[in-house]
Amino acid sequence: MKKLLIAATIASLAVSGVAYAAKGKVVERDSRGRATKVEMEGQVYDVCTSDNSDGCINPREAGLTWGNYTAKNWPGRPISREN
Repeated sequence: MKKLLIAATIASLAVSGVAYAAKGKVVERDSRGRATKVEMEGQVYDVCTSDNSDGCINPREAGLTWGNYTAKNWPGRPISREN
């Protein structure tokens, strides 16, 4: 459910004309070297992981090369359609 809400939020931002920068600047990494925080357009965001999926940015949206892709459609109907 959380991933669906994140995908819907990102899709609604894209529809409303809010553009993301192509890549974020990594400002913090974990012990394995993976980005945990990125800076985009002057704001710092947590990167979504399997442990953290609320209030964060999808790694692909931040310009990183890992993580899930955002949903472009929902099986059987457009993702922008409510109910």
